[in-house]
Amino acid sequence: MGVWGRRGVRVELLAHVIEGKVRLCLNYAPRNIMQDLELELGIRLTYMQLWRVREFVRIMVLGRPADYYKLLPLMYAAIVRANPRVIGVL
Repeated sequence: MGVWGRRGVRVELLAHVIEGKVRLCLNYAPRNIMQDLELELGIRLTYMQLWRVREFVRIMVLGRPADYYKLLPLMYAAIVRANPRVIGVL
C-alpha cells in the first residue's frame, strides 16, 4: 500500500478510521467519506483515493469476491444434507 496525499496518510490508517462506518453502511459513498474525513480530521483526499480506501475496507469487512466461489461446494453439501430431495433440482 502506498502513501497518499501531502500528509502521508496510509491506506491502512484511513481504513481503520472509516471501518466502523463501512460496517454500518456498506454503501458508504466516497463523497460522504470525503466530507467526514474533512470534518473530523481535516484531511482532503481525491475521489479516487477515497474510492480505493473504501474498496480496501470492503475487502476487510466482506472478504474478496473471488473467495466466495470457494464456499459453493460447502453450501451445496449443506443444502443436500438439509433437503436430500434437492439433488434432482440442482
